[in-house]
Amino acid sequence: MSVDDDHKTESQRFTLSSEEKEQRLRAVKARLTVDGPPPGVAGRSASGGWLLPALFWTALLGLGALAAGYWFSASRGDTAFSVLAGESLELRLGRGGHYEVPGQVGAEPVRFMVDTGASLTAIPPGLGARLGIRECSAIGFDLSRSNEPGCCRRETFHTANGRTEGCVARVPSIRFGGFEVRNAMVAVMPGIGEQALLGMNVLRQFSLVQQGNRLTITPAASH
Repeated sequence: MSVDDDHKTESQRFTLSSEEKEQRLRAVKARLTVDGPPPGVAGRSASGGWLLPALFWTALLGLGALAAGYWFSASRGDTAFSVLAGESLELRLGRGGHYEVPGQVGAEPVRFMVDTGASLTAIPPGLGARLGIRECSAIGFDLSRSNEPGCCRRETFHTANGRTEGCVARVPSIRFGGFEVRNAMVAVMPGIGEQALLGMNVLRQFSLVQQGNRLTITPAASH
């Protein structure tokens, strides 16, 4: 064998076929590629990434609201509506055709006119001012304690004389005869003079029996 033949055989030993070159190139590329998540996994992770923080803040806000409600309730005391029933009360029809009874709203003396057509007990603005009733702020909580009147929320009332603007507030107590109603709502209403109206939010807690010109008020069966 000649030297040229030997050189040719040696060079063929280091020459790769096109197929072998392609296989080796694919192997190199595979080693250089960084494995990533399967298709679709990245999308799911991105879309679900906000869910846990959202649930956390929702739970935190809910717990905060519960804590605030408990703190407000504890700081205000017991402001639940309740009735302390006494002995029966008998009223005589007055000259104006109405039943009237002396009583108190908070510590302020007042003369009530029994008004079964009024859904709320109503007091004049002057009495509301003496009681310390103030208008509620547009935004905020009523932090009034149980032994003081709550703030007054604006409301429009429809009366026999038309529409009138007033407000509604909680008062610590309403007394008449031997009865006491605690934490009842009252309307602070202009245009009713100096007399208060004893409305059905209080009267429905009692039994009313009219015979002739007499009205007997007794504790309801549940009281």
